[in-house]
Amino acid sequence: LFLGKLINYRVIGVYSLTWVFQTLYTTLPREERKRPTVLSSVKIYQPTGCDELVTMLLTFPRDYSKGGDVHAVASCGIKYSTDPKKDRSSGPACRIQGQDGEIQVFSPLYRPTKTRLILSDGTIEDKEWPQPGPGKGSGWFNGDLDEGEGHGMFWEADEVANALIEGRKEGQFEDLEESVLIMEVMDEVRRQGGLVYPEKIESTNYPVTL
Repeated sequence: LFLGKLINYRVIGVYSLTWVFQTLYTTLPREERKRPTVLSSVKIYQPTGCDELVTMLLTFPRDYSKGGDVHAVASCGIKYSTDPKKDRSSGPACRIQGQDGEIQVFSPLYRPTKTRLILSDGTIEDKEWPQPGPGKGSGWFNGDLDEGEGHGMFWEADEVANALIEGRKEGQFEDLEESVLIMEVMDEVRRQGGLVYPEKIESTNYPVTL
């Protein structure tokens, strides 16, 4: 937990921001993408000085003719879970709301297996998104996941492999510019919360002796 929840060994803070950017940035035509402003609150974990709880309010500028500015709220925490019982009984971990309805995404957000579409006309549509893997009866377990269920990182591995084959130096769904922007948002959150990492971790020099 030396880097807390915003940026730690499993980059938990990125998962909540990923849904924000996929909804309000990535899916827009490039000429309509605009850098968001961010307000945040950071609770410090006293035993180590890292971030224990982070809440972010992002405002994405948008032309009035297209509905005006859009807000997004994202959070992450060390002591809290969007699925305490590990059975999705706690409801959606992400809600994408608009004037015609909402999309609910169920935990875990880094590899969701269920979504629900609720429209203002009364339509409700549930979808299951099974994860690839050997399947039930295989006797294979990956951590605390169900038998035969993969962890989701195969999607990342496939994208890297395809990029190497195609000679690309960035993802086809999220480019380097967007990756840098997300990191800059997290840096601003840390700045507002007074969260500073040791100099060797902050260093942009390569290589660095840790």
